[in-house]
Amino acid sequence: MNRAPLSKIRAVTSRDVARAANVSQALVSRAFTGNGRIAAETRERILKVAAEIGWQPNALAAGMVTGDAPLVAVITTRLSFDWRAQVLSHLLSAFQEWHMKPLLFYAESDDEVDRLLVETIAWRTRGVIVTAGNIAHERAEAILERGQFFAALNRPANHQSAFAIATDNPLGGAMAANLLMAEGRRRYLVLAGLRDGWAAAERTRGYVDALRAAGHEPLVWHSQSMTIEVGKECATTFLEFPVDQRPEAVFSTNDAMALGFYDGLRGRGVSIPDDLSLIGFDNLSASSWTPYQLTTFEQPLDTMVSQVLHYIDSHRREDGGAAVPAPMGQRLGDDSVTYCAPTLIRRLTCKGQA
Repeated sequence: MNRAPLSKIRAVTSRDVARAANVSQALVSRAFTGNGRIAAETRERILKVAAEIGWQPNALAAGMVTGDAPLVAVITTRLSFDWRAQVLSHLLSAFQEWHMKPLLFYAESDDEVDRLLVETIAWRTRGVIVTAGNIAHERAEAILERGQFFAALNRPANHQSAFAIATDNPLGGAMAANLLMAEGRRRYLVLAGLRDGWAAAERTRGYVDALRAAGHEPLVWHSQSMTIEVGKECATTFLEFPVDQRPEAVFSTNDAMALGFYDGLRGRGVSIPDDLSLIGFDNLSASSWTPYQLTTFEQPLDTMVSQVLHYIDSHRREDGGAAVPAPMGQRLGDDSVTYCAPTLIRRLTCKGQA
């Protein structure tokens, strides 16, 4: 009578391989990991037996035991927010090139990031990358004390021994203000978004400070989210102003609100850029579409992701995970964040641009 293969009866284990090959489990482990000495013919015999009885090592389980798994915990929120999806896409592509595996922790709001940080500690990953929310010092400390790396992308890490890199958001805001002032605009507005959103608040600060230094007092409109719908609502409020009191220069701290603002003004007797100039931030794909041609800022995402990966590599090589030196054109802030300058993308929503 033919017997059913062992793999059909129950899960095959490394013990079964060792028994069938007449070797120890330690030799089975060496045959698959390459760690430790093993004769070539013994390794070939083990691999052949394993294939015959249908066993493959569980890389995740083994890595969790040894701490060698190429797992990296990534914390993100609100993937409906186009910029956040871009960040995750760049990270995942980079992981492929660096032969690392992401373990994704996701929540619908930035308020849940602290809970996610606690959850990552239960997993034996090489470290944690945070792309959203505010990071508590004690959470970063708990992760670093375990010998893991800790990196913050486009936000402060709030810990000296962590690595943080971000777009120079205040610089972007100031660049927007200077461009609009150079056009001779007189009344200014910023669609500031969330009051407690770090990046948006920094862009707003750079814009407002530059205008105030030149003697202008801009309007600042905050909102509970930063969506196209919010931008349309801002356009409705804008249209309620008397024509001679409406802002002539509008800076939106993200592209989504800027695109919604543009949509909300269509067919309402306002010409862009004749009556007002409009600048966004993020250079989303839609900003280049024919109905918009939005002037905006592009964040140096490739550069930021690359430096995060080099930091991770330095940590893996056990040289302390030393902070990656800021390259030319970047600066190290007092908050230990490496800041990268954004790039102005000139299109048709400002005067004299193409």
